[in-house]
Amino acid sequence: MNLVNYYRKISRFPERNSRKRNLSIIAYLLSRLYILILVDKNTLYIIRLYMLKVLHVNFSDLNGGAAIGVNRLHNALIKMGIDSKVLVAEKLSQDLNIIGPTNTFEIIISQLKISLSRFLKRNLIKTDNKETFSFNFFNTNILKKINKINADIVHIHWIGNEMLSISQLKKINKPVVWTFWDMWPYCGAEHHSYDNRYIDGYNKSNRPKNERGLDLNRFIWNYKKKKLDFDFAIIAISKSIFQMIKQSKLHKHRQIFHIPPNLDTSVWKPRDKTLSKKLFGLNENKKILLFGSATATNNRKGFDFLLNLFEKQKFNNIELIIFGEKPKRINDLNIDYKYVGTLKDNYSLNLLYSAADIMLVPSKIEAFGQIGLEANSCGTPCVIFENTGPADYTKHKENGYVAKYLDVKDYANGISWILDDEERFQKISNSCIDNVRNNYNDKLIGEKIIQTYEKLLKK
Repeated sequence: MNLVNYYRKISRFPERNSRKRNLSIIAYLLSRLYILILVDKNTLYIIRLYMLKVLHVNFSDLNGGAAIGVNRLHNALIKMGIDSKVLVAEKLSQDLNIIGPTNTFEIIISQLKISLSRFLKRNLIKTDNKETFSFNFFNTNILKKINKINADIVHIHWIGNEMLSISQLKKINKPVVWTFWDMWPYCGAEHHSYDNRYIDGYNKSNRPKNERGLDLNRFIWNYKKKKLDFDFAIIAISKSIFQMIKQSKLHKHRQIFHIPPNLDTSVWKPRDKTLSKKLFGLNENKKILLFGSATATNNRKGFDFLLNLFEKQKFNNIELIIFGEKPKRINDLNIDYKYVGTLKDNYSLNLLYSAADIMLVPSKIEAFGQIGLEANSCGTPCVIFENTGPADYTKHKENGYVAKYLDVKDYANGISWILDDEERFQKISNSCIDNVRNNYNDKLIGEKIIQTYEKLLKK
């Protein structure tokens, strides 16, 4: 309840209860961290202290790119004096400000809904799209938890895996801002789409030819169209996502902000390259290319492109280091490579980025690409594709190389261009560090987020 609505509620007290009414107003204001300044008997200034209460809602606190981004924003807001909490369906950390399931039954029900959703996808629709599908058709107890928590703003993030039903979103009793971490909010059930149905609307005539069975994407899209009929603001994490939202039939009329993820540059910074190479057992005399993803088996991340690249293009004195999920066809690589597994702590990742000379980000579809930003913060430039999320922070031939989309020769040219001139490499590396520190630091992004919250609260 905001201040205006609260005043309307208590102003109905009869005059004889005016003292009770005034005390109630004062108690409310103090509880919401307002300062009252009485100038004279007719003038009362109400000043709110900078202590917003924010509730983030995300499926997990640690698993996935959205979870990492939410955690970073959550911690940045706390450092800025914001009362920030995160509500999740899957809690893996010990953070007291993160609220997870309270009993085993909740976890079992959540897993059953996820299993049912996957069963529906496998049996009711046949598609070449191997991305995650979320139907979010079933109500959950997450709504009750959201509405019980005392917050000024509810910040929705990645709510796939049936965390919260589409119909429950408009029942949230606080102002809502929703960060789109992928394409699901403006598509059907798919989290990444390779067609333009989100622009034209999902109808029978524009269904992809490689899909058969029930058109569940059209059903879910129409369900969103019907149920997302309430006022909320949107945050796009990249310019490419921003443009897609502006084109989308579902959300082009809404208030949309472009605010990228933040990075703590006091933690993510360059480390000694020689020492970093030694710690990972890498050859000091070889140039190091790096590729990594939590979902490397997904073709969207571009490992199949790298197979083709190294088959067609030869590089001398170079080794490819792979981390994260192990690609299925890793043994088909036509280049010296080393797989270092999954690195679970930021310091190890920091050292690995520092050991590398180039971060390869050949994603075909990428909302933002936080891995590339992490690499940049350590002075490691990226080679990426045009018109993908990493193009936000990769400026062509300034702090990296932006190759033509899926062009093997141009991508190879980008690798060579960065490595062939040591003086140029140092300039590019320094530009990477400066760009992250100046444009993606906790304070700058935190302030943009807070300003967005304040705009919503003024409505």
